[in-house]
Amino acid sequence: MKTRVSRPSPAMIVALIALFAALSGTAYAALGKNSVGTRQLKAKAVTAGKIANNAVTSAKVAKNSLTGADINVGALGTVPNAGRADTAGNADTVGGHGASCPGGTVLIRGVCFDGVANGEAATLNAAAEACAAKGGYLPTPMQLYSTHSVLNLGTGVGSSHMYTDSYYSAVGSGSHYTTIVVDGTGKLTELPVDAPSQYICAYALVR
Repeated sequence: MKTRVSRPSPAMIVALIALFAALSGTAYAALGKNSVGTRQLKAKAVTAGKIANNAVTSAKVAKNSLTGADINVGALGTVPNAGRADTAGNADTVGGHGASCPGGTVLIRGVCFDGVANGEAATLNAAAEACAAKGGYLPTPMQLYSTHSVLNLGTGVGSSHMYTDSYYSAVGSGSHYTTIVVDGTGKLTELPVDAPSQYICAYALVR
């Protein structure tokens, strides 16, 4: 005997469609307007593909949250108003000039000084000319004084002290000119410009 399978009637089909539509509408209505929040979203549910281009603005990024690894440095242009920033290939030069101390000198408070005192010069002028020949100059009394805890400025005995660039006529000395010398204790002493003394030359950092 054959089992006869009857097809659903048109009325049944219409009823099933109506039931499905009613159930779908109920599920949609259950969500409600603006009802989906963080609790309804699964972890990692929002992917890059779900975010529109240019949708995330700086106001939406937490402060101090981005690091160097998050930024494509190569895509950044030259810093504004830094026309030579992309040509600073040598950090030891500034505008083509040397920005380091000459060999054998010490950088102290932005000025380069001879690391070791030069021998005795017969006069102040002789010491000044010797420094100029090396591309330097005699330091001021205060410049040299500021180095006495770093450099050996002598004992103060005999000619064991350092000339400075001071040059003036002492009160009541007539045509005699005087300079200031500094020794290792930091003592500043007046000395005739034609009295022998050792000396230390100074050099500008950018030459």
